[in-house]
Amino acid sequence: MLRFLAKVTGAAFLLLGINGSINFSLMKPPTGGTDVMDQVRAHLDDAVFVVLFIFIAVVFWAMFAVLPQERGYLYLGVISLLTSLQLFWDWDGKSLLFGPFPDIPNGSLVIKSGIVFLLFSLVAYLLGTAKRLLTRAFLQAEAVLWAAIAAALLLSAGEAAFKVLSWLFLVLVFSNMALCIAQFLALLRRKEQQAELRRIGAGFVLFAIVLLPDPLKDLLEAIEGHPLGYERAYWEQCLEDTFAWALLSLLSVFGAVFFHRFVQTLRDNRAVNEELRSKNAALEQEVDTRQRLDSLLSAMLRTYRVADWENCVIREGRRFFQPHAFVLAKYDETDGSVELEGTDGSVRLEEEVGQALQSRRTRLSAGEAIIAPSMVLGAAGGMGESRLFLAVCSRDGGPVSMEERDRFALLLMSKYVSIFYEYFELLEGQLKEMEQRQADRAPWLSKLFLQMAEKERKRLASDLHDEVLQELLHLRRLLDRTPSGQWVQEEKEQIRLGLDNAEFMIRETCRELMPSFLSDQGALHAISKLVERTRLRADFQLEFRSLPLAVSPSDEQNTVIYRVVQELIHNAVKHSEADRVTLEVGQEEEALFIRYADDGKGMDSGRDFSSTNRFGLRGIAERIQMIGGEVSMHSEPGKGLKVWCSMPIRYSS
Repeated sequence: MLRFLAKVTGAAFLLLGINGSINFSLMKPPTGGTDVMDQVRAHLDDAVFVVLFIFIAVVFWAMFAVLPQERGYLYLGVISLLTSLQLFWDWDGKSLLFGPFPDIPNGSLVIKSGIVFLLFSLVAYLLGTAKRLLTRAFLQAEAVLWAAIAAALLLSAGEAAFKVLSWLFLVLVFSNMALCIAQFLALLRRKEQQAELRRIGAGFVLFAIVLLPDPLKDLLEAIEGHPLGYERAYWEQCLEDTFAWALLSLLSVFGAVFFHRFVQTLRDNRAVNEELRSKNAALEQEVDTRQRLDSLLSAMLRTYRVADWENCVIREGRRFFQPHAFVLAKYDETDGSVELEGTDGSVRLEEEVGQALQSRRTRLSAGEAIIAPSMVLGAAGGMGESRLFLAVCSRDGGPVSMEERDRFALLLMSKYVSIFYEYFELLEGQLKEMEQRQADRAPWLSKLFLQMAEKERKRLASDLHDEVLQELLHLRRLLDRTPSGQWVQEEKEQIRLGLDNAEFMIRETCRELMPSFLSDQGALHAISKLVERTRLRADFQLEFRSLPLAVSPSDEQNTVIYRVVQELIHNAVKHSEADRVTLEVGQEEEALFIRYADDGKGMDSGRDFSSTNRFGLRGIAERIQMIGGEVSMHSEPGKGLKVWCSMPIRYSS
C-alpha cells in the first residue's frame, strides 16, 4: 500500500513540476518582445490543452467505433470535448486569436456540471453500480441540475439563482464523491476486481493530489484575508491551472483501464478459441475412434466362423493402428507357448510377446493392458488355459509410441474381441453338441428351417421372374427391333423408365428381405412402410392401426413382429381373395400384440394351428413361440381369417 501511494504521489509531483516549469517559462517575457507576443506566450499552454483535449476526444471516439461494446470510450470522448470547451471558456483574452468573444457569466458552470455528470456516470459504469437505486438517484439529480443550470443561462437568470445552483452543484459533487468512495471501498474487498479497482483508485488519488492544492490555497488565502506568498514564483506556478493536468491524468488512467480490458478480452477470446479448437480436435479423434470401432463391430457381426472372425480382427486392427504392426496372440498358460496370427512368422516378435506375457504373474482381465518398450498388449479374454491378446508392435523392433486415444481404443477393442471370442467358442461348442445329438432329436426343426428357406427362395425367384425379368425382357425386345443409330427420344425415355422400374423392383425385393431401418427406427415404422407399398399393388382395402409402444422392444422381437406381419400381408395378397383387411399392432400392459382379420375365402382350422400343413401360418406360430409368445387363429371356409399374436415384452439392451 505504501509503495502504491509513493508511486501515485511521485507521479503527481512530477505533473506539478512540469506544470510549474511550463508556466514559469511562459510568464517570463523574452528580451525585446512585444506585448502581443507576451500575450501569446502567456496563453500558449491554454491553446495547446484546448487542441490536445479535442484530439484525445477524437481518439477515444475512434476506439469506441472499433470497440462499441466498451461504452467507457464514449464517455471519455465526451468528457474530453467538454474539457476542451471549459478551457476555452476560461481563457482570458480570447479576442486576441479568435476575434471578439462575448463574456457570458456563469457559462463555465454549465460545462463543469456536464463534465461532473459524465464523470460520475463513467465511475458508476466502471464500478458496475449504475443500476443501484442510490447511484441512479444521484445521477438523475445531477442530470436535472445540469439541465436547470443550462435553462437559467439561456433565460438570463439573476445572480442569486446561480448562487443557489452553484451551492446545489457543490453539495451533489461532494455527496456523490462520498458515495463513490464508499462503493469503491466495498468493491475493493473482492479479489477478482482488486487489480482494476486499484488502477481506478490510483487515477482518482492522482487527480486529487494534482487538483486540490490550488483550491485549498485559494480557500486559505480567503480565510487569512491576504496572499500566502511563496519564496519563489516557480512554486506558485506549480499550483496554477492544474485542472487540465489533473483531468488529463485521470483520462489517461481510465484509457489505460479500458485498454487493459480490451487486451484481457483478446486473451480470453484467444484462450476460448484454443479451448474450442482443442475440444474439436479431441471430438474429431473420438468420432474417428468410434467410427473405426463401429466398423470393427460391423465386420465381426458379418462373420460366422472363428477363422473368418480372426481374419476380420487382424484386418481391422492393421487398418486402425497404422503404421504399427498388429497381430493376434494366443497364449497357452500351461506351457507358456505363443501362437501369432497375422504375422510373417517372425521368431523375434514371438519371443518378445512370450517374454512380455510370462513376466506377468497374474491373469489379466479383458480390457487390461501390458505395456512393454516395443509393444502394447491388450487382454482379450480366452477359454480355459488359452488366453487371447491383441498386440500393437513396432515394425522395426524399436520402441512403440501410441497416443492416449489409440491406447484407449486398443483396450476397448480388446473388450469387444473378448465378448465375440467367448460367443464364437460357445456357439461352436453348441453346434458340435447339436451335431452329436442329431440322431436323438426330432427332425421337425430342421425340416421347418429347410421349408422356410425354400419358401423364401421360391418367393424371391417368383418376384424376380414376374417383375424384374419381364421388365428387362421388354427392354431387350425394344433394343432388338430398333436399328442402331435410329433411336428417337421417346424410345430412349421408355428404356430409361424401364431401367428405373427394374431398379425399383430390385430395391423393393431387397427391402422386403431385410429392411435397413428395422433396427434403427423399430418395427412399427417398418410395418407402416410395408403397408404403404402393399396398398399400391393390392386389390383389397388395407386398414392399419398402430398403438404407441411404452418401451422399445428388443431387436429379436422387432424382427419377429415385422416378419409375422410381412407373412400375414403376403398371405392376404396371394391367397385370401379378400376385399378388406385390417391390421393392428401395439402394446397392452406388459405384452405386445398383433391382430389380423380379413373377409376372404378362409380355410378349415379344425386342426391344431402349430401342426397345420399350411407352411406360412405354421412359420408364424414357430416365430411367435420362439420368443415365448402365444398365437390363436380362427377361420372357416368363406368367412375369412382372424389371427391374434401376443408376446411378453423383452426390453432392448
